[in-house]
Amino acid sequence: INLQNNSNITITLHTTMKTNPSIAIIGILLSVVCFGSITAQEQEQHHHIGIHGSGSTSRANCIWLLVSQLQEQIKQPVRLTYRAVGSGTGIKEFLGKGIYNDATGEWGEDTYEAYNDFGAGDIPISAEDKQEWNDRGIDFVQLPFALSAVSFFYNLPGVPSTGNMGLNMTACLLSRVFQRDITTWDHPDILNINPGLNVAKDYPIYVGRRVLGSSSTYSITHYLYAQCPQPENPDGWPEDKQDSKIEWHPETHECDGSGPMVECIETHLGAIGYIDAAHGHEAMLNEIRLRNGDGVFLTTKEAGDAGVQAAAEDLSKVPSSADGDFSNVAYYNEPGANTWPISLVSYVYIRKDLDFIKDPARRSLLKAFATALFDPDYIGECARYGHIPVPPKVRDLSLNGLEMLELDGTPEWTFEDSTDPGWGQGDYVISKKRKTFMMYEMDRLGDDAKPIAEDIRQLKLEMASLKAGTGTYSSAASLRSGLALGLGAAMMGGALILGL
Repeated sequence: INLQNNSNITITLHTTMKTNPSIAIIGILLSVVCFGSITAQEQEQHHHIGIHGSGSTSRANCIWLLVSQLQEQIKQPVRLTYRAVGSGTGIKEFLGKGIYNDATGEWGEDTYEAYNDFGAGDIPISAEDKQEWNDRGIDFVQLPFALSAVSFFYNLPGVPSTGNMGLNMTACLLSRVFQRDITTWDHPDILNINPGLNVAKDYPIYVGRRVLGSSSTYSITHYLYAQCPQPENPDGWPEDKQDSKIEWHPETHECDGSGPMVECIETHLGAIGYIDAAHGHEAMLNEIRLRNGDGVFLTTKEAGDAGVQAAAEDLSKVPSSADGDFSNVAYYNEPGANTWPISLVSYVYIRKDLDFIKDPARRSLLKAFATALFDPDYIGECARYGHIPVPPKVRDLSLNGLEMLELDGTPEWTFEDSTDPGWGQGDYVISKKRKTFMMYEMDRLGDDAKPIAEDIRQLKLEMASLKAGTGTYSSAASLRSGLALGLGAAMMGGALILGL
């Protein structure tokens, strides 16, 4: 083995079959040590600049897309990651709260030291936590960057997903379903507002719900209480069960995370659950028509972006600056014939003092990442995931909040929008002129896949009807053939993306 380091020191080890094995092992270890020192030097010269966040699962698709774009647009080696763990966990990791110990069954003490570089969630940090952390000299900004909707979805074969024949539900009925007061779909109170609902006698309701801290749980429990509160409604939703994590009825089923919730609904006939609307539509689930603040039954598709934005028109509860208290910002059961009753505000949480991030370039890259959340060229791509821009005044509040970050002595990252010869090749330039072929193909094929997705959705619905005994053998054969074609087309699209 002959290795030479940058100091021109050569280490040579000659071995034969008769060499003592211990000596050979020592030689190998010496070689590894020398090789490791060279690697360390190279990494020091060409190290990855990384930022790492965690939080909301419903915002994950958008953030993953954004970080992928930034990584391909930056000349230097960068590594941006995001863990979709739920809003509650993202906030705990951002604040440095105590972590649950599975071995002891106890919560650890708050460390106040961030586990992530930024957090993301669809709920604001509580006033109590904000005050406690501020009292310890830990200041942070909460940056509202998108609006979205949460809704309830179901799996009832033969029941339309849209139109007047869709499944109608009120907050009072949903309160009784999730508290297991109503356990079958043919309950008289459900049939009273769904006269065309045709289900078997005593058709059981399978209730799926989240487990860990979830913005979806936070939002639906606030909606249930806003429209059907106890004690005004004896069977309504309790005031003390408005949170991201609550004590559920033991007959409900754990479906923790957006993906597991989709699976819970898809794999259980008679299921009902809740999820951010974009995930539900992406999975081609059937959406319940909720009663809004004006008593109108509608789905998020019927309400549209305008219905979600209408809920957030009242900015009276929004603080005047990004380091203020957002705990009272909530849009549940707002008035308006077309207003969606469960509209969420999504936030990114960033500490003002970023000295805990040792690399100056990482600190300023975090600001650049957050800035991209308000650039239409980036956040506009997230419309496919149900993300809706915040009102202009809120956007300005967030951008002003980014100026509160303490970034003295850090390199400034800039964006190349139009071609800038020479300057665009700078080390700290994020160029929109850079793109990988894979991202190009994904964008090109995205629109082509929509008709295929709709065909597969219809096939899945019809196959569910067959499972329930409402279809025929001939149609089953046709469905198998059609589904095979749909899946084949999807696989071909994937192969094209991968360049196979």
